[in-house]
Amino acid sequence: MARVVQLLKGIAELTRPHNLLVAAVTTLIGYGLVSKVYGYQLIEDTFAQAALIVMFVAAAGYMINDYYDIETDRVAKPWRPLVSGTVQPNVARILAYIFFLLGIIASTNLGPCVAVFVIVNVLLLHEYSRWVKKTGFIGNIVVALNSAATVLFGGLVRSVELGAVVPYAVLLPAVYAFLLVLGREVVKGIEDVEGDKHVGISTVAVKCGVVCARRVAALLLGLVVAISPLPAVTGLYNWLYVVFAAIVDVSIAVSLMNLYRASSYHELIVEARRARSLLKLGFLAGGVAFTAGLL
Repeated sequence: MARVVQLLKGIAELTRPHNLLVAAVTTLIGYGLVSKVYGYQLIEDTFAQAALIVMFVAAAGYMINDYYDIETDRVAKPWRPLVSGTVQPNVARILAYIFFLLGIIASTNLGPCVAVFVIVNVLLLHEYSRWVKKTGFIGNIVVALNSAATVLFGGLVRSVELGAVVPYAVLLPAVYAFLLVLGREVVKGIEDVEGDKHVGISTVAVKCGVVCARRVAALLLGLVVAISPLPAVTGLYNWLYVVFAAIVDVSIAVSLMNLYRASSYHELIVEARRARSLLKLGFLAGGVAFTAGLL
């Protein structure tokens, strides 16, 4: 019995439940935004289906990622379930494929457009873990695209349900998420530069150096700050958006100040670790900004 409980805990750890909750919230942004644009109730029954699909696919993505990352984790993260033996690698792989399949099957109830969207994202997640991650910056772009895709997916599900065109308004939070996640991925590349060199991952920091990567991160994150006032002037969001978007902007400003304060190679790596954590909080605040702003 104790072994079963340990196995279930290990599987739960593989799926990253807190990240699944964030994915559901970002799905709500697109879904609720379409409802508001077309003057309907913010949430209907189809949202639960959309959120469940997103969580199935995201959980599968995390599990398959750990499966392909097992050799790296033996050195960097020996406490992870697959490395520690809590969950057998083949069990994780089979569960990942089952979850992918459940997400695809559930999506067919929402129409062919939704199903195709889900299948494309499943393929992206799988291939990212299998080989795209090793390409570095292209892998970073795929991660950012998948984050933005949850917003677009929510908007697509609601639009299909209403028989309406997906409004351009959905693009704004999707672009916001894309830039914020891509900027954070570049910062993470600075933090992991030594390990990435060792395993041959061509991140911006590896290819161009950590100083160049800092500039790229500053450009991407600066664009997030630049576009952050735009949702407020569309008339679709309330004052709560402004409050939480300001928190995102502050997290970005503090992160960049700390990165540029670093005067040595090793100092920059340390500051990148702190910035990555702060930007994760910024991403959560961004999700709250767009969600609470619709209420």
